[in-house]
Amino acid sequence: MAVWRGVLLGGEFGPAFNTSVQEDEAQRLAVLAEGARVLEVGSAYGYSAAVMALGGAVSVAAVDPHTSVRSAMIMEANLKALMVWHLVTMIPEYSETALPRMIAAGSKFDLIFVDGNHLGEAALADAEASQQLLNPGGTLLFHDYGDPDCPDVKPVLDFLYPGGPDCLTSTLWEKQL
Repeated sequence: MAVWRGVLLGGEFGPAFNTSVQEDEAQRLAVLAEGARVLEVGSAYGYSAAVMALGGAVSVAAVDPHTSVRSAMIMEANLKALMVWHLVTMIPEYSETALPRMIAAGSKFDLIFVDGNHLGEAALADAEASQQLLNPGGTLLFHDYGDPDCPDVKPVLDFLYPGGPDCLTSTLWEKQL
């Protein structure tokens, strides 16, 4: 179940993040992000973007409309406090507009982490767009797979990828394409 909690990142004096990403999922994100150009769909307060930047990502494009202005301000402050602001580009848009624009521009990523709108049609659209944005051999990640609070994610991914994930870390679904 997606439980949101406060997490300190960067030691006891680092910024506090509100996140539903579990510790084992964050560790996996950091490992996969090393040396990668990353696209993140759904950023909230920036925890996963920061984890991937600290893990050695070359860059992180973070798509989130930040409908709450407060979440954008908190994310920006957190990234600056951890000194990874220069690695993360905040894209304040909905994925249904940002991802097609990226496809049209020929953008490509090594790692795509989707933790955005968890409703069926949106999850399907994000997965289909991600396939076009991912470099060959890249890794697609979806958060909240099998989470009862996000029941549409699992059927969408099971439909698109009937062979299942290559790896499942808690609710972090992983597939190399």
